[in-house]
Amino acid sequence: MIGNAFERFLSRYKRPQWVVNLCFIVVFIFSTLLTWREVAVLESAYISNQRNSLDNVATALDRQLQHSIDNLLFYRNTMHYALQSPISTDVSRKALADFAIQRTQPYWQLRLDLNRGMPINGVSDEFVTHNSLLDRDKSLLYPELGAALEFSYIMQLADGKRDLQRRMFYASRAGFFLSSTPPENDPGIVSLYYRLIDQPYFVAQSPENNPDRGVQWTHTYNPGSRSGQIITAAVPLDLNDRWYGVLAMDFPVNAMHQFLQSQSHDRYEGTVMLFDKTFTLIASAAEHVSRAPVFDVKQQAEIARSMESGEAGELRMDSRFVTWAKLMNFDGVLIKVHTLSEGVQGEFGRISIVLTILWLLFTLMLGISWRVIRRLVSNMLTLQQTLSWRANYDTLTRLYNRGAFFDIARNLAQDCQRKEQPFSVIQMDLDFFKGINDRYGHHAGDKVLSHAAALLGSVIREEDVAGRVGGEEFCVVLPGANLAEAASIAERIRVRINTKELLLVAGQTIKISASFGVSCAHERHDYDFEHLQSIADGRLYKAKENGRNQVYTRDRSVHQGNSAISYKHC
Repeated sequence: MIGNAFERFLSRYKRPQWVVNLCFIVVFIFSTLLTWREVAVLESAYISNQRNSLDNVATALDRQLQHSIDNLLFYRNTMHYALQSPISTDVSRKALADFAIQRTQPYWQLRLDLNRGMPINGVSDEFVTHNSLLDRDKSLLYPELGAALEFSYIMQLADGKRDLQRRMFYASRAGFFLSSTPPENDPGIVSLYYRLIDQPYFVAQSPENNPDRGVQWTHTYNPGSRSGQIITAAVPLDLNDRWYGVLAMDFPVNAMHQFLQSQSHDRYEGTVMLFDKTFTLIASAAEHVSRAPVFDVKQQAEIARSMESGEAGELRMDSRFVTWAKLMNFDGVLIKVHTLSEGVQGEFGRISIVLTILWLLFTLMLGISWRVIRRLVSNMLTLQQTLSWRANYDTLTRLYNRGAFFDIARNLAQDCQRKEQPFSVIQMDLDFFKGINDRYGHHAGDKVLSHAAALLGSVIREEDVAGRVGGEEFCVVLPGANLAEAASIAERIRVRINTKELLLVAGQTIKISASFGVSCAHERHDYDFEHLQSIADGRLYKAKENGRNQVYTRDRSVHQGNSAISYKHC
């Protein structure tokens, strides 16, 4: 019909091809604008994808680091408790007696039961005396050693396989240390202790350098690491205004590399890199890390300016798209670099290519005659009918949705009132539906709803109208049916639902039940559908309260069954 009208419209002109050409130009312009809009949406989705991808890595890394920091603070609390409430045992007294004998030696080691604790390694009194940063207070030395002995039993619980850190240690200003990777009893103890107190993280924990006494991160050179670099999280140990020492964890760069690589699932999605606060590269998800700087001085300054505005952001740098996110538990930043070549080969690049091809094909198709346009209009009418159906029906149960059902019910009620015919309402609710969702998931719940709706539709009369008015609630209006007839139909529905089994998952069937409330306009000569539905709903809840799987009319049950959901394994 629309096509014929369009033909008559074209026939009025001597040269209808001009009109066709004009339509072609208009459609071409609009198709180009639409494609441009799709490109803009795709660009926005690409930016969101890059940001979300980096946020996921940052969240995972923060979670790992937070776990390690929580352990570090727990260890500090343990040392506090041990210092405040020392425990004296035969083993600890013997160990302290051994220390009194060995303390003048260049190096010493207190070995406990190595199956349960770590050894304490230390240097001589003379070494401590000649270092201004150290202090071996006689009145506090033995309580600290006792606390360290208790702490050594807990230190061995550090899990290097689960956590990113590879070493946990306590370096005391009193000339000894504990480490989750203890050295042998040889002169290496002296050099190792010297390296511990000579690192920047040790001096940084003094009251002057760390007045807040919180966790501090350092990125330093470590000859003991394969890469020569190591990240350390350190926290001071204080009690009663005395600085005892430093508790710290070492995070090797190799562990950071492995973590970032484990978070990279697509080689075309860019490279995630971890930088410290000075823009020094720490770790990268790339297989091979180039020695050349990732960013020049100008680009670093541009990123630094961008980071002043928030916790995350993005930048375009030449042919690279850079996304950054600050870490909550590390004094640094994660930066993801996505190159143009990676973008073309990645998911969004492929979508862009497909979008371009589709635009070219669509442009070529615009040259087809107006008969094709008439077919497209016909397709649009079909689509309109589909949308109209979706606007009135529930797609899961294929019954009327709440809005359409209420409109139909009001009209039927008014029609019955004019004809002075009875008009009844059945309100139905599935029993224990939430338990099905909780046990089997929402997919199983959808199957139950569809099953119940099909059984409901097979029982009601041709002139009756059913709809889904809530999550697991259904309503039926019965024009021309009195209360007894409506109650009989409700009972048939109840029995039909309660006797049919549904295959829910492989090997297991379920038998469900429903509760019903019935009302009729002739009870009070009230044809207000909302009021009748409210009365039926109230009777439904009485059925629920009195055992479920019942039909209630006039505030009492007329039919009752077993309300328990039964399961059967096939």
